[in-house]
Amino acid sequence: MKKLKKIQYNYNLIDLLTPVGGFKFDRNKIYIGDRYAKVYTIIHYPSNIELGWLGKLVNEIGAIFSINIEPTDNTELLEGLDRRIRDATALVKLAKNESSKQIKEQEIKEASEIISRILQNNEIVSYLSIYILISDESENNLAKKCKEMEKEVIKQKLKIRPLTNFLLQEGYKAIAPYFTIQEDLNNYFKRNILTSTFTGGFLFNKNTFIDKNGYYLGVNEKGGIIIFNMWKKDSDRTNSNMVVVGSSGSGKSVAVKHIAYNEIPKAKILIIDPENEYSYLSENLGGKIINCNGGKDGGILNPLQIRVDREEDTNSLALHFQFLRTFFSILYPSLQDVEFSALELLLEQLYQKFNINKNTDVSKLKNTDFPKLEDLYSFIEEKNKQKYNKTFEKILSLIRPICIGQSADIWNGYTNIDIDTDMTVFNTSSMHKFQEQYKRAQYYNIMSYCWDFLSRDANEKTILIADECHMLVDPNIPQTLEYLKNISKRARKYKASIIVITQSIEDFLNEKIRLYGQSLFTNSTYKLFFKLDGQDLKDVQETFKLTDKETQLIYNAKIGEALFTAGVRKLFISMDIDNIEKQQIDEKFRKVNAYA
Repeated sequence: MKKLKKIQYNYNLIDLLTPVGGFKFDRNKIYIGDRYAKVYTIIHYPSNIELGWLGKLVNEIGAIFSINIEPTDNTELLEGLDRRIRDATALVKLAKNESSKQIKEQEIKEASEIISRILQNNEIVSYLSIYILISDESENNLAKKCKEMEKEVIKQKLKIRPLTNFLLQEGYKAIAPYFTIQEDLNNYFKRNILTSTFTGGFLFNKNTFIDKNGYYLGVNEKGGIIIFNMWKKDSDRTNSNMVVVGSSGSGKSVAVKHIAYNEIPKAKILIIDPENEYSYLSENLGGKIINCNGGKDGGILNPLQIRVDREEDTNSLALHFQFLRTFFSILYPSLQDVEFSALELLLEQLYQKFNINKNTDVSKLKNTDFPKLEDLYSFIEEKNKQKYNKTFEKILSLIRPICIGQSADIWNGYTNIDIDTDMTVFNTSSMHKFQEQYKRAQYYNIMSYCWDFLSRDANEKTILIADECHMLVDPNIPQTLEYLKNISKRARKYKASIIVITQSIEDFLNEKIRLYGQSLFTNSTYKLFFKLDGQDLKDVQETFKLTDKETQLIYNAKIGEALFTAGVRKLFISMDIDNIEKQQIDEKFRKVNAYA
């Protein structure tokens, strides 16, 4: 086999013009100097051909080819398809066995689909002629090459025919670089084809990544285009979740904005935005920006408002108590189990006061039907006045700031927001002035609210973008990461996608929470690894079983370059985005033409 490959690289098109020893045509073979050759033509080109099919014949077998494509009138093809359907329908009735019947039924189906594409999508029809020449110095090796080529063609569901006798010389001229079109030959072998069927095969680029109904994501190392559809499902692309990892300034935010920009209006997008990265994008796309940072006119997500759980046989109130336990654990890590038990009992009594119990259909309640944090504070205070309780006193002192104190604007109040646009940004960038646990608790609160929205309608595509997601993670409170892992597993059921963005995966792989963090990452179908180094790069290599070459690509990545994985496929890509789009998605590009 090594000898065959060496021969193919020493032989080129010029040798076809001026072979030593001249030409000879004999039945089904050509003698070109001291070489043997055969010529084939394609007589059937399927609509679902594998990408890069012709590149395989050229690179692996050494084929030389000629392609002639000529736009034509759709009318002729439609008339021909009508005849095919009539003939096949008649033969179905006459078929004596099931296999013959199914072959004709499949022919009717294919013809009907082509008619539909022409009429509905206004697709262009062309005449296509393809000729392929295989050659070798050895007649035995030529036979082996031809068998190898025929095997590949059968695999691709193509149909070919060897040219013989008087057609052989014209076939040779069609391939040799005489720059002439053999019209008589083409008239005999040309086939009508939808132009999109031909071009969609990307004949030579087998490293290309093309999803049906996708959009441009970037290009690979060899310049192959990446057309991406995050909603595609197959055996190794089982969900639409994505993990985006990269150091600051590596281009990950621009990449996610590019994805969001192209998913509108196919999906509703919710974004948790701790760094004010997405306001400009949302404004340009007619979205909504909700400031969830405790400002006077900001949005409030009442943590005491019960979120509906839409899984069967679940108690929304009981599940919301799990949320509240985690919420208060984030805010007040000093609370002991006994104190948590007391707080949960007080909450249960408070909900009863508002006529809410485990049998209440909370989906029918209005926002104003739920208690607020100041109601909780007043309720506990009243209980403590009736009979002093040391535990009550501690709880009151802890929760006072968020209920009636200086931080009450963050959470105390009825939920006053609504998701009524295709893009909603929850901006918490001004919360940098608050202590870490406040920022983490708000992140968790927003995520719970977003999941409530994502799981409302299983027929509507929705995306949650969780930027700077490492802010949510605390090894001492594993419930936050466990919650994120659980909703990411359930997202597929609701046609939802969760995109987790972080500068570092080290926070997710702490021994206390590694089980949840690693599961979250490895179970996400799509991953984008931008430039990383140090421990983060080591963690990525170990967690995702990357090769040394893949790891080196990430280490050496320039701004906007990333290792992209989709199921089992891995490509090193460049997010080469059009300047007009970049100016729409990121304010920085209005002044400079560079990644941020």
